[in-house]
This record gives sequence, structure tokens and C-alpha cells, in this order.
Amino acid sequence: MSSIQEWAKKVNWEERVKAVCKPCWELKYCPYGPLVEDFPLKSENDEKSCRIFGHDCPVFYVAEPFTETKELRKVTRHIPRVTQFRVMKRENQICQVCKKSVIDEEIEFDHVIPWSKGGSSDEANIRLLCSNCNRKRGNDFENEYLITNVVDHLADPFDVGVIDFIKEIGTFGQQFYKNEGFYPTEDDFSECLNEGEKTIAEIKGAEYLNDLIEFFSNAKPTEITISEFETLKYRWGFVDGKVHRIKHTASKYNSDPKKIVQLENYLTKMMGLRIKQDKKTFDRWLKK
Repeated sequence: MSSIQEWAKKVNWEERVKAVCKPCWELKYCPYGPLVEDFPLKSENDEKSCRIFGHDCPVFYVAEPFTETKELRKVTRHIPRVTQFRVMKRENQICQVCKKSVIDEEIEFDHVIPWSKGGSSDEANIRLLCSNCNRKRGNDFENEYLITNVVDHLADPFDVGVIDFIKEIGTFGQQFYKNEGFYPTEDDFSECLNEGEKTIAEIKGAEYLNDLIEFFSNAKPTEITISEFETLKYRWGFVDGKVHRIKHTASKYNSDPKKIVQLENYLTKMMGLRIKQDKKTFDRWLKK
């Protein structure tokens, strides 16, 4: 069994997608009921449309007291001291955006779902930030946290081990290109790695490799700089035909390894992959 097949078996790929699950926090956030059902769906969504269900949000048309719940009326902006201590202990005094240690004087607490949009001051909705990251945070909560693709509801986020899978794919693809003059197809993956048998592992391997090729063959995305784009190209072998470790890439381009992980997180999202976003995952990613 190839390592690609072992990875597919480990993440139980064939059984990952079962059914759409509607998170309970969305039900709390959305004033669902007759008000929603009476508003017709539009052919195109706008700023008044619910990002999940598509209807016009009645909050834009009806006085807020008619749509808020008893729970919402109990929400307070004040974060209790005991909640602050619990969050500080949970986060280990690490900023949840830049992942840097925060000195006592610069610790700030932030509502993940803004208080102005119904977010509570419960521990689950509070995170620790440094003062710089807290000031930089915009008010565009929907684009930062709500999904734009229903596919994100279908499966749990990947473990960072998926990066090892993509690195193996990239290494195989670059070596194949060096020998043959073109990048491998699904058939080439199955022939070389699985004695001609094509499974989901070979199919996804070819798909992820094509995503990398497309990303680095096109013009630089506007969200990143030329230097950042070149750093990623070197990391994934599109400069010298070799996939490099983050530590080596950071040394060559005089870059912060943590910044490379952030760039790579952006890249994997562009590939349709959602990887866990926690400190343990971040620390493991730095070693890839």
C-alpha cells in the first residue's frame, strides 16, 4: 500500500462526507421563523442576504426588538474577570492571530462574534489578542468567519498531516516533470504509485498537484506580495524542481517561518482545503 493510500485510509476519506449539518450557533445568530419564510429568495445575494440560507435578513427591515431572542437580550458587552482568566489560561497568553506571546500590559480580549452582532461574552466567544492585532481587526465579521461555500459544512477540517500528503505529491510531480518533461496525470499517479489501480488517493493527488500548478503558473494574487509569492514558489518546487522545508525556505528568503505558514494557510484555502486553526496545529506546521 502506498503512503498516499495510507493517508486516505487514515483520514477515512470515503466516509468523510455524510450530510449537511446546520451548526446551532447559526440558528442562534439567524432570526429564523415566519419573518424569514415570508421574504422571497432573490436571484442574486446582496448585503441584506443571509450568507447561509439566502433569504433577506429581517433585521434590515424590522425593528430589532421584534427579532431578538430572550437569550440575546441577556447579552452584555462586559467580559467578566473570571472569564478573562480562563481565556488567558486556555490561550497560554498567546495571541490567536499572530501566534506571538503577549506581555501582561498588551493583553486584550476580543469577541469572536461581535457584541454588536449578537455575540455573547461567554468563554467560548472570547479570544486573547495582542493590542496590535486587536486594533487591526476589521468589522467584517461575515467575511472573516462565516463560510462562503456550503462544502465547508460537509466535513471536519483536516489535520496538518495533509501538508505531508501534499509535499509527497509535489515531490513526485516535480521529479516526474524532470524525467518526462510534463506533469503527471491521474493515470500516471496510479501507474507509478499503485500498480495501475486508481483510488481516491491517486485522484486527489493529481487534483492537488494541478491546483499547485495552476496557482503558480498564473499571475500573483493581489492578496500577497511578489516576495511572498516567490517564497511560496520556492517552497513548493516551482523554482528549482525541489520541495523544500519551511525552515530552509525561511532561511533562503530571510523570512519569518510563521509568515510562511500563514501564506501556506492562504494557499491551501485556495485549493479548497480547510486545515485546523489552533496553536498545536500551527506549531506542527512550522516543522513541515
